[in-house]
Formats: sequence, structure tokens, C-alpha cells
Amino acid sequence: MMRGDRWGLLGREDLGGGLRAVFKLESGFSLNNGTLGQSTATAQRIFGRYAYVGLANDQVQVLFGRQPDFMLDYMQTTANSWYGTSLEFHPAINANFFGNNGSNPSLDRIGGGEVDSSVKATWSPVKSLNFGAMYGFGDAPGIGSPNSTQSYGATWTTTGTLVGAVYTTRKDNLTPGTLRTLGIGGTTSVGDFMVNALYTNSRWTLTGDVASIFDVGVRYNITPFQVVGLEYTFLDKNNGPKNVFYASVRSTYGVIYDYRLSKRTDIYATYVFQHATGGRQAQIFGMSLSSSSAQGVAAIGIRHYF
Repeated sequence: MMRGDRWGLLGREDLGGGLRAVFKLESGFSLNNGTLGQSTATAQRIFGRYAYVGLANDQVQVLFGRQPDFMLDYMQTTANSWYGTSLEFHPAINANFFGNNGSNPSLDRIGGGEVDSSVKATWSPVKSLNFGAMYGFGDAPGIGSPNSTQSYGATWTTTGTLVGAVYTTRKDNLTPGTLRTLGIGGTTSVGDFMVNALYTNSRWTLTGDVASIFDVGVRYNITPFQVVGLEYTFLDKNNGPKNVFYASVRSTYGVIYDYRLSKRTDIYATYVFQHATGGRQAQIFGMSLSSSSAQGVAAIGIRHYF
């Protein structure tokens, strides 16, 4: 709920002159039944979240392998789901659409969209500024082949504030279409309050269908150990019920209370409510389709970092 279950290996080896070799192997899994995450019936992955090696120094890093694009790297911490739970992930799309959009049904890739056979480079000319570019090789040689991915992003940070922007494209493996996604977001803290905001725009070039998602949230530190948060997500789209992404406009509301038992363990309680327009059925992320235009889910949980 509040964070996905995962395990992995992370390593680095100093090569001298400020250069180091790095690697990361990480797998998601289901706490309910132990099955591997980021996998399908035809593609079982031991390390489905990350499987990369690379070289890095204090300003530049180049990674090779399986890894998400910059929608997750730079935008995830501006989304409501980062501060709430997975119930507030942006609504999923059909798992077979766009070749599963990587290995995740998240339309705007905020929930992660791992890219195989990719090269990712990041550059930090100064501590507060980051730039990134990524290319994922597709199913055939050459630029722009089916399933190929391009992603570009930048972030700027200062005391208590972060702003960023990302643009990602992914070529479909079955049609001439391309999924184009733009994300702009930020967070800022003032005293005991923290505010996040995010806008994503996803466009399917084959039909011109568009889905826009707006996140806004606020958190308040009641004490150093207690946090309460409120979140709102609005999903808008074009082309009425013919839109290939979603059948309805939706509003999702969330409230969460988190109590920190220690530096590594906390307990939380949350309630999420969604309403769909036009008489369509609501569906909160990870839940079954509602029998009506409204759906509410309450959850409690405990989180521990090893």
C-alpha cells in the first residue's frame, strides 16, 4: 500500500580518480502470495524493477540495462501516491495496451515503466540542478524502432523546494502509434506544512486521444512523529467514451494518517474515495471495478525499511 514490497542488491566499486562502477538488482514481489512483480506469464523476471550496471562520478552517471525512465525518477516524489498509498496511483490502463507500456499499466509512467536494453545518462553541473536523457532500444535495430523509448528530464532543488519537468515517448510494438507523455511537478515545505503538485499529459498519436491528470496534496506534521495528509486527483480526457485510455472523467480524494514508531518503522491508516462521471463505474487503483460510479477503500498498514 504505502510502499511496494521489494528486495535487491546495490553495489559500487571505486576505480580511482573519482570514478566508480555501480550496479543495482531489484525485484518487486507480492506480499499476498510471493509472486514476482514487474513480470508477465510469458516474461518472468527475477529482477524486474532494476537490473543495470554503470559508471559514475560526482557529476555524471551513465547506466546500462533495465531501468525506469525519468517520469519515475524525477516526477514520482511530486505525485499524491508518494505521500499517500498505492490506492492513489493514477488509474491503470489495459495491461495489453502499448505492449503493457513497458512492464507497468501506469499510463503516464508515474507508477514506473521499466525499459529494457536502455542507456540512461544524468548530469549535475551544480548540486541543485539535474539533467537526464535516456534511450531504450526497441525490438529492431535503428532509432525509433517498435518498443523504443526516449525520455528527457530536468529538476531544480533548493532548501525545501523541488521543481521538475519530463518528456517521454514510447513507440508501440504493434501499430505505428506513439505514446507521448509530459510531466511537470514540484514540492515545497513551509514550516510544518508540505505541498505537492503534479500535472501529466499523455497523448496517443494514432487517434489523438489525450488524458490529463492533476495531483495536489498537503501534509501537516502534527508532531515530529505524526503526519496527516490530504490529496486530490482529477483525471480529464477528450473524445468522450471513445477515448482509448479512459471511459470517464474521475475525481479521487484521499486522507492519510501516519505515525512513526521509529526511524525505520511506521503505521498508517488511509481512506480513498473516487467518483466517475457520466454514469461510468469507478475503479480505484488495485481494486475491482465498482458496481456504481463511486468507490471507497479504507486501509491500515505497517511499513518497515530493512
